[in-house]
Amino acid sequence: MNIKLVIFSGIITALLGSVLGLAAAHIGQKDFNQPRYESQFYSDLHYKYYGIIGAGLGFAIGVSQECVRELKAKRDKELEQ
Repeated sequence: MNIKLVIFSGIITALLGSVLGLAAAHIGQKDFNQPRYESQFYSDLHYKYYGIIGAGLGFAIGVSQECVRELKAKRDKELEQ
């Protein structure tokens, strides 16, 4: 299994996941200039945690998807022989 390719795929999907997480947090606000909730915890939540959660999920999805691709290619190669 090509570990460099697996890590690269995880990093790229982590970047995409963090962007999607931040976009979802930004879209979820009623007004883009004012946070949806008045509490400081909720106003900071979308900037701090949604990006991290999106990056973590993106990394996990990217790594697992690339592992499945690598294993499928290995299985196809073994079946040809």
